[in-house]
Amino acid sequence: MEFKIHELTRVLSVSGIVNLHFFEFPENYATKDDKHPFAELIFVNTGSVYISSTSYTGPLEKGEMIIHKPNELHALRCPKKSCPSVVIIGFVCNSEKLGDFSHRPFALNEQEISKLAEVAKEGRNVFAPPYNKSVYNMKKKEKQPYGSEQILEILFESFLISLVRRYSPVQSAKEAVEEHSFAVGEVIRYLDENFLEKITIDNLAFLFRTNRSSLCREFKNATGKTIIEYINDKKLELAKEKIANSDKSFTQIAEDLHFESIHYFSRFFTQRTGLAPSEYRARSK
Repeated sequence: MEFKIHELTRVLSVSGIVNLHFFEFPENYATKDDKHPFAELIFVNTGSVYISSTSYTGPLEKGEMIIHKPNELHALRCPKKSCPSVVIIGFVCNSEKLGDFSHRPFALNEQEISKLAEVAKEGRNVFAPPYNKSVYNMKKKEKQPYGSEQILEILFESFLISLVRRYSPVQSAKEAVEEHSFAVGEVIRYLDENFLEKITIDNLAFLFRTNRSSLCREFKNATGKTIIEYINDKKLELAKEKIANSDKSFTQIAEDLHFESIHYFSRFFTQRTGLAPSEYRARSK
């Protein structure tokens, strides 16, 4: 038997790092209008800064991030009596989706801040000082830990992909997600993609780094349904579609939806619709 090798798709690729700084600005610091052919991420770790750019003008507060698009005119200044600490990363990336992060500040959650911290730490394995001031030509270290540049690329790509995932439009329960925490949105997206798999509350709580009670409470607040109800509703809608729009047998449909038996599937469907699968198909013709 021959195994099939699947090539992996790269949806986002960071092909270069221009600079990577984490430092504290001096009081009343300000930059002149600037633009360059690469993107630039700015994250405020403490304090605040004021951003002026083609896409957004306004404050960038503690815990917030913005990404200037390539060739976008931008400047930065610090409020009076403020010495904010910031992470600045200039980089080259092939994803147009990052342009969505140039129009307003985005608050990072703890997991994302931890990922960005890992990027900054690994950057110090790759680049030589100074780290505490902007330079136009950062030098690479002659001696680096094994694989540092590749790890830096992987960590930064992972960070950026997590941002795109979190802020991408949710196709189901979108309005509910926008009104509640992003963690709930991530759970909903996961269930939308995996509802046919065996899913337990404990597994979800582990995957999304929370506990059972918080997960169930926040999910119910966001969707008006329990997690089990949400999964069952997704299965029911898919069952209706397959019964009405295909010639598959009910046994095949039960297998497609990962039911243990045709009897369990029939009971599930009848309890929720008031019709046996055969009656539903007959009425759909």
